[in-house]
Amino acid sequence: MSQDIINNRFLEESVFAIADGYCVINLSKNIVRGSMYQVVDGKVYNLNEQLGMPENSNLQILVDVWALTIPEEGRKDFLKEFNRESLLNRFENGERHISFRYWTRTATFEPMLAEDHLALYREKETGDIIAVNYVLDRTEHYRLKEKELALEKSNREYAKLLEEEKKHTALIEELTKQLQSQLELFAVSIPGGVKISNDDPEYSFKYVSEQFANMLGYKTPKELIEASSGSILGLAHPDDIEFGLADALNQYTHSDHYATIYRIRCKDGTYKYIEDRGQKVVKEDGTIEHWNLMLDKNDFMHNSIELESEKKANKSKSDFLSRMSHDMRTPLNGIIGLLQIAERHFDDKDLLLESHKKMQVAANYLLSLINDVLQMSKIEDGNVPLTKDIIDFSKLTKDIIDIIEQRAKERGIKMQFNAKNDIRYPFVYGSPVHLRQIFLNIYGNCIKYNHIGGSIITTSDYTETDDGVVMYEWTITDTGIGMSKEYKEHIFEPFSQERQYIGSTHHGIGLGMSIVKGLIEKMGGSIEVESEEGVGSTFIIKIPFKIAPTPYKVNKQTSEIKIDGLNLLLVEDNELNVEIAETLLSDEGAVVTVAKDGLQAVNIFKEKPEGSFDAILMDIMMPNLNGWDTTRRIRSMKRSDAERVPVIAMSANAFAEDIINSRISGMDEHLTKPLEPARLVNVLKDCIWRRKHKL
Repeated sequence: MSQDIINNRFLEESVFAIADGYCVINLSKNIVRGSMYQVVDGKVYNLNEQLGMPENSNLQILVDVWALTIPEEGRKDFLKEFNRESLLNRFENGERHISFRYWTRTATFEPMLAEDHLALYREKETGDIIAVNYVLDRTEHYRLKEKELALEKSNREYAKLLEEEKKHTALIEELTKQLQSQLELFAVSIPGGVKISNDDPEYSFKYVSEQFANMLGYKTPKELIEASSGSILGLAHPDDIEFGLADALNQYTHSDHYATIYRIRCKDGTYKYIEDRGQKVVKEDGTIEHWNLMLDKNDFMHNSIELESEKKANKSKSDFLSRMSHDMRTPLNGIIGLLQIAERHFDDKDLLLESHKKMQVAANYLLSLINDVLQMSKIEDGNVPLTKDIIDFSKLTKDIIDIIEQRAKERGIKMQFNAKNDIRYPFVYGSPVHLRQIFLNIYGNCIKYNHIGGSIITTSDYTETDDGVVMYEWTITDTGIGMSKEYKEHIFEPFSQERQYIGSTHHGIGLGMSIVKGLIEKMGGSIEVESEEGVGSTFIIKIPFKIAPTPYKVNKQTSEIKIDGLNLLLVEDNELNVEIAETLLSDEGAVVTVAKDGLQAVNIFKEKPEGSFDAILMDIMMPNLNGWDTTRRIRSMKRSDAERVPVIAMSANAFAEDIINSRISGMDEHLTKPLEPARLVNVLKDCIWRRKHKL
């Protein structure tokens, strides 16, 4: 490389376009040719003038003076790297590119993490060893890696490079003519890679640097070009092509350069984020080329995405806690207020009755809120064990209708049930507790967001398969307020809520439909929704079931079983729960014996003559001995009634694994608190009937 080329303004301007500082060093003569320069915020500073040194100064003197700008802890390493004898030896040993980092100060006395790149070669005419020194400001990169800066710092990087490129666009063509042989030397000295594209619709490659090919896992530029069909469009992620092109073209409308980030396919099939900094170059013949600096931004983008996801997660948690606090306090406030009213007006029976009804509604809502949160937590963790019990559709349907019709009646809503075909397979294997939860959630919404005096129509059908599986389908249509198009797209997402509706007392936290979808998909089924604002909504549920054999006669009659006169053992440690259950059962005419814990229950059953109890109602979580172990001890007794007496769990433990544990321990059924009187009576009758007929 000749002296006139080294000092050529085009070379200096080209270096300026890609670096934050530069100088040319003659290692053989131990001088810095001309002066050292630094670029800060687009302004060029002559460091020789700032240091009081003339042009063509002694290298070692300049290094010693510049070392004073470096903190003491890094000064020794800097002087070691910039040792002339060491650099000459490294050149003789075959090194052609040397880079190192150190903390210094800019010409404006700002801290800077400098990354020095030395491109070494032997000058043809003189035989001197020349080092082209490029200095890159890595301060921003350092801070990004430390997660001290956010995405806006990247914008400053873009602005800085684009501002520099804008000043020197006119020089690129001339630089190409004079320094074509040095292109690869410059490419080695800068981070990332270089490409030049034609101005055609495909932006076909005209030149690709080896560094760019290596960045994507290719050994040579030729290999990259062949894999891409000769165009950057052949490498870009399909989802990013439209955005990347639009972004670049939009920036081109305002200037002759652009900077954008998109994903490019690597040789191994994976994608990595790159930053494409482009410059439009108009050649003498009027043709246009696009010169691009390609920087690896994969780690930066993934860190940024991770930070953004973390922010969203924290916001979701905050919103959830705020919503939970509001929705739990609302019914609690109502219950407390109604209790105060009842205390002041205890002699007003009508007012007390009305207050009691309102408190029951608020308490039921609070319970459903807690159940939804716990159930959603289970679904998100993938910890929802489904039972494989034999489901009696007739019985399950009756249970659901008994609950729903009462709720609907309170709002004057008509319920209609239609079956396209008679149920051929009324018994299937499944998880009845979860199936009940699905329909109660859907019907609950149909009632909550319906008009007073509206209707809910349910149509059922089934499709039989050849592998012992039947696909049941339910279509549930209401005449409610309907959903907006926007909300419909997010109805099954956790915490999604439609706009507030004046006719609804409680709005929930938006978990019900998310739970429904999670449970249905866990069962291998699907759910769809159709809705129109002001008209109503339709839910289409499809769930496959394995056909089960008939466990006992479908036409059994439990009406022969009477609660009146039954002797029941109630095992419960909570006094309030004892009072509630004892009152409900006594009102039905049953005789109730109370045991305060499991051990007491075992002793009472042991001391009483055989056949003293018609059934046992068992709490689960109790001191001394829990309900499961208590049931096992009773079942293991050497007496005839120990094995056949019905044991029914009455517990606040409401998850599927709790029900499974109850069955394993020897219990016949599992009821969750708070108790529904009608369901308690029906389950009690059913268990006694089955035990009586040895089913």
